[in-house]
Amino acid sequence: MSDPLHIPARLDAPVACDMSSAVDTPDERVREYARLFESALVRRERRSDCVVLAFRADPDVRAWVEELVRREAACCPFVDFRVETVGCDVIWTTTNTLVGDQRASADVILDAFLELPEHAVSDAAGFFDRLAARGVEVTESRAGDRFEFARARP
Repeated sequence: MSDPLHIPARLDAPVACDMSSAVDTPDERVREYARLFESALVRRERRSDCVVLAFRADPDVRAWVEELVRREAACCPFVDFRVETVGCDVIWTTTNTLVGDQRASADVILDAFLELPEHAVSDAAGFFDRLAARGVEVTESRAGDRFEFARARP
């Protein structure tokens, strides 16, 4: 096992994706995921509190995953991120540490994240549409760089 990169969730963070300081756009981020999944994803798993993505162990893949995780943690600090090399895999674990309604919203986001490889040719709007179809209201800022997520009330 290698030295893990661990970026803990900020418990005071809203369930929101804030890309206002990001170097990429939401669509560019989704396309980067598509490239990473196509070139290195070997398996994925949904556990009760997290999503685990496994990529082939390679120093370049590890650096790519870590860089993407740092950007994800900057825009979505409401979940916990961990990257480590275990055997022949680079393991990226995204964990939901929230409670109550916020936990439910983050769980739906993790479910959609798990399915992202099947929708990698999509764009950010497609990702947000899949969240809405699962009952999560997505509110976009006027500038289009911040997205708040809330579980819709029945």
